[in-house]
Amino acid sequence: MAIRPGTFVFGYIRLFFGFRQKEASSIGTRDSRKHAQRQVTITMRIIILTLLLGITQLMGAQTYDDYVGGGHNRNITVTTSSDFQPEGSERVAAGVNTLTIPGLTGKLIDAGRFLAQATLGAERATIDSVATISFEAWIDQQFEEPPTYIRPLIQEVYDTSFQRFLAAGGDTMRYAERPSNEHFDYAWWQVNMTNDDLLRQRVAFALSEIFVISFKSDLRRYGEGVASYYDVLIEHSLGNFKDLLRDVTLHPCMGVYLTHLNNPKANPNRNIYPDENYAREMMQLFTIGLYELNPDGTRKKDGEGNDIPTYDNDDIFEFAKIFTGLGGGTTVEMPDTVIEPAFGRRPGIIDMAEPMVMYEDKHEPGEKRLLNGFVIPAGQTGMEDIDATLEHLVNHPNTGPFIGQQLIQRLVKSNPSPGYVRRVAAVFNDNGAGVRGDMKAVIKAILLDEEARSCLWYNDPAQGKLKEPIIRYTHFARAMGRVSESGYFWNHGADYDDDAGQHPMYSPSVFNFYWPDFQPIGQIADQGLVAPEFQSHNSRTSIGFVNFVDDWAVRETLLSTRGNPSRDVLTHIDDLMPLAEDTEALLNELDILLTNGMLRDDTRQIITTIVDPMEDPFEKVKLTIYLMVISADYTILK
Repeated sequence: MAIRPGTFVFGYIRLFFGFRQKEASSIGTRDSRKHAQRQVTITMRIIILTLLLGITQLMGAQTYDDYVGGGHNRNITVTTSSDFQPEGSERVAAGVNTLTIPGLTGKLIDAGRFLAQATLGAERATIDSVATISFEAWIDQQFEEPPTYIRPLIQEVYDTSFQRFLAAGGDTMRYAERPSNEHFDYAWWQVNMTNDDLLRQRVAFALSEIFVISFKSDLRRYGEGVASYYDVLIEHSLGNFKDLLRDVTLHPCMGVYLTHLNNPKANPNRNIYPDENYAREMMQLFTIGLYELNPDGTRKKDGEGNDIPTYDNDDIFEFAKIFTGLGGGTTVEMPDTVIEPAFGRRPGIIDMAEPMVMYEDKHEPGEKRLLNGFVIPAGQTGMEDIDATLEHLVNHPNTGPFIGQQLIQRLVKSNPSPGYVRRVAAVFNDNGAGVRGDMKAVIKAILLDEEARSCLWYNDPAQGKLKEPIIRYTHFARAMGRVSESGYFWNHGADYDDDAGQHPMYSPSVFNFYWPDFQPIGQIADQGLVAPEFQSHNSRTSIGFVNFVDDWAVRETLLSTRGNPSRDVLTHIDDLMPLAEDTEALLNELDILLTNGMLRDDTRQIITTIVDPMEDPFEKVKLTIYLMVISADYTILK
């Protein structure tokens, strides 16, 4: 319904005078104390009337089709009897703020909550900006942002770090001969503290938890290769799912991690058969899962009520034939030595950042029988076999709900309803233009679904999720730390992984840091719910996280590189200092920045009781931040 401000105001004028007349007629019949109380009531209504009358001073007949306020204040003048200003404060509670965004934090809180799902973290300027537009418009803007890649930065990081090492008296022979996991960490943080492609990077990280490779393997020495692999996830995070599968399959880091690099065809005389590792995980983890699913993600049942497996060992044997014949595509440059690419070349000889290629003489020939009667005919090239197999898996009815549910879990909530999964899977199957696997459409469907946007279920214990340790870190870092005198935002991630339980590309196994169906013992499992992130949340990592928060908030050390304390990035709290004298105002601002409007009254009261008596404003702000970030209101995303 369209609302004209004049109509809105005069309705309240009639309401006011109706009550005014009724109260005036009864004054003489009550005692003096009640008479005084009514005089106060009448005075308050006069003040309200003054405010409402000010709204009618319109420069034109502006009509709003949705609401008045929250920035919809064009051609409206607000007049108040006074503007409240706390003693000694620069902040003023101006009457105009009743209609502007600074006066109504609802849209800011909605924007902050949306960004907590759609990004790795956002500073106040981004929250303010998103609050002025629709979430769909912001998503469309993000689709147009050019991707920020890791690999182009990692060599610069390596060279700069090497020079620092030498300047500190380091021995050249004791430094890594090529970029390693440490240099990847530095480059990853540099990108994710300075980039504008916020949505793409968030989805890429989510994909890294599905298509897992890890530095906790032989890949530790190949930082540039892992950076190249992560760039594949960045590139295809808003592309097409089949293209993502293809490039993941051909990447040598995945070939090393799941052992299909230099995977030969069968030679029974030498007891050699195709490696089955990648074939199994391609189905179990990357596309269709272990059990047949309904379109809403629930498991199908056979006539006896049992789950129906999607594949068996014979299927794995057939799929393994597909992923044979892949070897290094290029070799690394070596002084005075030229080594030609060939099947069988090992990491360190081949370039781990360039795609594998097919060596036809090493590829398993002949027919391959896959799922549900699908046959790969004999006589095709190795890459034709791979492409047909990937198409087969993308078109499997399980893939949409299987991948859709995991992306919902990573971005929004641990226990999406079957309806939510069904809606997302339908978009995976068809983006509305007949395209299957359109990641842009899938991500938009996840983030704009009613189940992601509505807060009606806030008090439902089945809703929400434990924020991953790394998301707690990046959220805080983007909100509180985008200031660096040197321009560097390097951070050594292995320490955080060791003590808090997570860092990108440090998964303990191909099964990620946690299973999507993990159920912690107790109330969550008793209700039949899952809570994946709790698999890495234990007595050690929970205390480790709190210790890190002490570093960030109290010691003000946000990001650090080993052996280079002068290069540390400090937590930036200057913008919060004007709020230090008003605890409520400080908590309100931090609620927008950190807890998305979910700061509970009991948490607020506990923090207020602790920090209100503090006289040092600097220490008060730091302790307030610390207490908020270790609270459940920060660690749980609703």
